[in-house]
This record gives sequence, C-alpha cells and structure tokens, in this order.
Amino acid sequence: MRKLFLICFAFLMAVPLMLSQAKAANLQDARWVTRTDAPVPYVRMVMDLSTPVKAAASISKDGKTTTVTLKNTKLKTAKNTIYMDSSIASVAQLSQVGKDVAVTIKTPSALDTNDVKVFSLKKDTVNQKPYRIVVDVQKKGVTPKPINYGKKPSPATAPASSKGSGKYSVSGGLSGKVITIDPGHGGSDPGAIGPTGFQEKSATLSISKYLKSALEARGAKVFMTRTTDVDVYGPNASGVDELGARVNIANSHNSDAFVSVHINSFNNPSVGGIATYYYSKTGNDARLAQKVQNQIANVPGFNGDRGIQEGNLYVLRHTNMPAILVELGFISNPNEERALKSDQTEQDFANRIAAGIASYFGG
Repeated sequence: MRKLFLICFAFLMAVPLMLSQAKAANLQDARWVTRTDAPVPYVRMVMDLSTPVKAAASISKDGKTTTVTLKNTKLKTAKNTIYMDSSIASVAQLSQVGKDVAVTIKTPSALDTNDVKVFSLKKDTVNQKPYRIVVDVQKKGVTPKPINYGKKPSPATAPASSKGSGKYSVSGGLSGKVITIDPGHGGSDPGAIGPTGFQEKSATLSISKYLKSALEARGAKVFMTRTTDVDVYGPNASGVDELGARVNIANSHNSDAFVSVHINSFNNPSVGGIATYYYSKTGNDARLAQKVQNQIANVPGFNGDRGIQEGNLYVLRHTNMPAILVELGFISNPNEERALKSDQTEQDFANRIAAGIASYFGG
C-alpha cells in the first residue's frame, strides 16, 4: 500500500467513533451523489449502519484503488456493486471479508490522502437518519473553480420570479424592516467539516441566532429558515426541495432582505478569509453585499477580505428581495475553525452583519 491512514478521534471525524464494538454493526444501505457545488467536484458515498463502527482507509500503490474497511460489520444490503461517476470514482464494490466489510472504490486517476475524506455521522432521530459512514472522493487533475463558483449571472437569464417581483423596502432605516436569516445546512446535512470535526451547520445556526437578536434590538422583524438542527423542507429532501423551502420562507413573508449564513471550505488548509456573495437581480443586491462585507471583512482571527462576488446560487437567484450569502471564513483552516468555535467571534460576526444591514437601509 502506498498510503495508509486510520480514521480516529483527531482526524476527519464528524463525531467520535466508539473505541470498542462488541456487537457487529449491519451495513444496511449505500448510495452516492456527485457534488459539483464545490471548488473541486467530488463523489460522496454514504453508508447507513445500525450502530457506530471503526473505519480505516488505504490507497493502493498505483493510487487508483481506495479501500475503506468497516470493522466488525455485516453486509446486509444487496448493493454489492455500485456504479458511480466514471470521471471521479467509477465503481464501488462492497464485500464481506471475515468480520469486516471492505468497500473498494476504483478511480480513473491516482489519488493521494488529500483527495479522500472519511468521516462518521451520528444517528439523527429528528430527521430519521441512521448512523452513517461518509466517503468523499475528490476529482483529480482539475483546477479549482474560482471562489465565486457558478456562471457569472446576468439579468437576462434571471428567473422571472426573481426580477424584483416582490415588494420590499431599501431605505428608511432598519426599524420595521422584515429580514429572513437562513442558517446554512442543518439536520441531515452537516455542511463542511473542519479538521477537528466542527460542523458548518452548528456554526451557522449559532451565528444566525445572535444575528436575530442583534437585528431585533435595532427594531427589525426577523424570521429564520430554521431555529434548530433540522432539514428545512423535511427528512430525505432533495437539494432543490431543501433550498426551495428556504427561499419560500423569505418570499412568503415579503422580506426586505435575505441573509444566508455559511462557512467556506477548501482542500488547502492555509486558504482563509471572508466573502459575501450576491446575484444581480434587483439592483440592490450588490449594495447590500458591499455594506455587509465592509463590516465583516476584518474580523480578528481570519485571513482578511475576499470581497463581494457574484454567485449563481439558488437562494440568491430565487428570492424576490435583495439577498446575500456570507461565507464567514474557512472551516478547513485550523486557525479559522478555532475562531469559529468561540462565542465571542460568533457574536462579533452577528453584530457586524447587523451593522452592515442597518447601513444598507440608511440607519
């Protein structure tokens, strides 16, 4: 084997794995999806388990075979061979090897340990999700997309429902304005995961709660797409359904502004910084983005100002009112992940975003 890496407490874990496992776990199902909404596309394979397991992963000498071994696990699904994305990870074969299950993934290009992530997710009773092991295989040999991923938007291609069809105010001060806050991810979707296992969905919810309080203190009426760790649309929703549910909350309340809170991630842990995205649809989106970015760009502990950028993102395209999506640092950067765990940093971000929104409304 060229590379061997054991999945343990300190590395790549969303939740701690059990040190001992007396009773064998059952691998009940497996599925996959190609994710293209990241700087580098990747295949995500998810395996459902009856109980937590210990897992180890290795990459063959030629780099084209990745094997994930699930310790003390019984194969209880008929999906022994899973054909996936031929350009990233062509096929996964599941087999019983003694007391363990071996998941063998073939890739067209040679991989290294930086191209594969393995982590676990705990049982989620609210969203009816079992224990899971997740394997992410990144596409090799492609240049990462610019941070403003997606096509550069143009008003000519904006959906009809997004061309200012809502009634919203853009001036007169923040008091009385209706703001919808969207804490990114949640429930079955953890979002990006930092080197110590800190999950994006936890940071976005905490910051959003502080932001709600800060805006209400200035007289705004605030709605949130979620107030707890749940999927907004419902368990097992598709990506479009989930994003659509968030948009519907903002549109149904005739919001004056929409703010989606996210944390960025990248395969290079040294990359960091703060950015704000907008989609040019109302004539005020870029101004809202700039007002907020002016306030949040220099939060201590982060790698500085990445500016405002156009982003062809669903929640920005389909909201009727001016909308922004803030990327508050990189959870993949150890220093920024550490800062994001601090209540002081989370409150600082919230107060600064609120100040930016107030400035946008002229108050």
